[in-house]
Amino acid sequence: MSERLAKQGLRVPYYRGPMPRILEEASLREHASGRAMISALVVRKQTNRPQPSSGFYRLARRTPFMRKGDNQEIWQTELRQLRAENALPQSLPGERSVTLDGLGAWMVKCNPDKWDLTTFLASGEEVITNWSVMPNYRARMMADGQRVLFWVTGRDGTHPEPGLWGVGTVLGPVWQENLIGEDPGYWIDEGQRQRTRHFAPVDIHLFERPIPRQALKDDPRLAGMEVFRQPQMGNPLFVSNDELSVLDALVPPQPQKITVSSSGAGFGNPVTNGLVEAAAMGTVRAHYEALGWQVQDDSKYCYGWDITCRSPSGTVDRVEVKGVSGSAPKILLTRNEFRSAREDQGWRLAVVTKALVAPELQFFDAEAAVLAAEPMVFEVNLRQSPPA
Repeated sequence: MSERLAKQGLRVPYYRGPMPRILEEASLREHASGRAMISALVVRKQTNRPQPSSGFYRLARRTPFMRKGDNQEIWQTELRQLRAENALPQSLPGERSVTLDGLGAWMVKCNPDKWDLTTFLASGEEVITNWSVMPNYRARMMADGQRVLFWVTGRDGTHPEPGLWGVGTVLGPVWQENLIGEDPGYWIDEGQRQRTRHFAPVDIHLFERPIPRQALKDDPRLAGMEVFRQPQMGNPLFVSNDELSVLDALVPPQPQKITVSSSGAGFGNPVTNGLVEAAAMGTVRAHYEALGWQVQDDSKYCYGWDITCRSPSGTVDRVEVKGVSGSAPKILLTRNEFRSAREDQGWRLAVVTKALVAPELQFFDAEAAVLAAEPMVFEVNLRQSPPA
């Protein structure tokens, strides 16, 4: 067996049994292609309930997978992702198949530990214009005009309070987008952001105050909702016509309009991006001016930095300014900015997180920025290379 697998390119050792290495190699290959850990499908036979071996959970928590949560959560998440990626309509245990005949609305969930809803709300945002979904048969059923609900998960007593936070409308079919290299926006979990590929266009208006989860769960008419029966299920979830009728009587009146310009889930529009950039520049300028430095805006010259700052003693800082709407100091450097960091004396990087809410300024010297930089895209010039 090991010899046959080796011919296929799998490096399988002959000692200690080949299976652990087979599963690790297979999951690494799937991860490199942006897919879930296929080794989650391999379980041990037990008297009560099949489970992966302890080695699966150790692997899942290691680099590069870095899965978080308890064992059951990690395993169920991988199973759902695998089913979605392979376009299998069969239900997982306990999951009911759905049809449009019984559909009242779709429900999409937000985990505030992975997406910074608190900062999103504090920045004055009120509308969700797209949200991530699993690429499964349910997502393919989403269409223009269908109702959609916005649900926030979390532990009782946490903020934002778990429960129903908004209602709206689906605006069209799900599309695929690669977020690698984009501004992380309000994403907190970088691994989840990079695994996210599919988005549903929506127009969801958020409530000033949510309808608490416990209040809905205590209603016997809603106790069977899928979000309660299958809390770990990926987006979108199913809400029946009867359940939607109950919910509609509880939600506050909503505006009868479609929002055509607002930031979405994971990346901003040009207007928002411009506001973030302007806020960041203002924060950095105010910092230097408070120290008595002269500040000159050189961003239009494409030097490799944005502002030139001179102290009363003659020290010169060439500062590249980056603004981030969320709380993670993750930014992109252009080729020219990276060159300037390596070559120009006095180059500094200023990163302003939560730029539109409560700006937090951090400085990094050129060496730190260069060492932390990782190539995301490679330019390949094939003009001089003959085709194979």
